[in-house]
Amino acid sequence: MIDLQTYANRIGITISSLKSKDRKMEITTARQVYWYYLHSNKKGFSEIGRLFGVNHATVISGIKRIEGLIEVKDRYIYKYLEAIEYNKNEQ
Repeated sequence: MIDLQTYANRIGITISSLKSKDRKMEITTARQVYWYYLHSNKKGFSEIGRLFGVNHATVISGIKRIEGLIEVKDRYIYKYLEAIEYNKNEQ
């Protein structure tokens, strides 16, 4: 499993930015991809929320957004997915 520091280094965004309330699309998407990754590795919504200082509903919403982007094969999302070694052929 890829830890947050490794992910942050790979995408060039600081951990503090990923854990911040920053709503810039680049940071929001990177944050939500990591939530998606954690959830796909059996972490619960509440547990993920506690790690990032948000409630479980925010995590659910973010994960659903990423699932939608994966479904339509949005190119923008794959630079973050590749940072967590996601295989786009899995979906």
